[in-house]
Amino acid sequence: MVRMFAKVAAVVVVAAAALAPSMARASLIDGLSVRVGITIPSSGENTVALPGGGGGISDAPGLRHVIDFGAWGGGLEYQLKGVPSLFNGEGWSTSISADFHYSERKAGIVRVIPVSINQVCALEAEGNCKPYAGFCLTAATISGDGLSNSTRWGGGLILGANFTEKLYFEGRYEWIDCTGGVPDASGFRTYLGYRF
Repeated sequence: MVRMFAKVAAVVVVAAAALAPSMARASLIDGLSVRVGITIPSSGENTVALPGGGGGISDAPGLRHVIDFGAWGGGLEYQLKGVPSLFNGEGWSTSISADFHYSERKAGIVRVIPVSINQVCALEAEGNCKPYAGFCLTAATISGDGLSNSTRWGGGLILGANFTEKLYFEGRYEWIDCTGGVPDASGFRTYLGYRF
């Protein structure tokens, strides 16, 4: 558990160090948001490595069966000013997010920590609601009862809406690599967030 938090902290520190020049021009809290939400794995069929080594594979259920419906959690997102976007246009913006999801059921404990780099484009607004769409690159750390602490890469699509300048709702679907006997963590994540 301590090593997992150390990995997440290392990723955040490296990202902050790489982006320090662009962040120095703005207030540190400008662009920060807190959010709460749920991750819902889309697949329950997978194999996981047997605990205790041995390298065997079992027919144990995948992540969806272990956490039943979903794992609640929350996290932080930070809008990066001055970072070039992959696509041209003034509507594109880049952010980095780190979230923690936890589920404890009879089937066991599961922790999922996704850290993502996100790029979204503001779409034409109708009324007060300002929709946006984009994509993300994610490193998801998965651990829990009978699961080795492993980090897998993935990516996904993002759809969201800014209800006000401060309040937003976001949904995304991510495909996460599940090779090597790691339960499939691909699925939906939704958040309700507040920007400072």
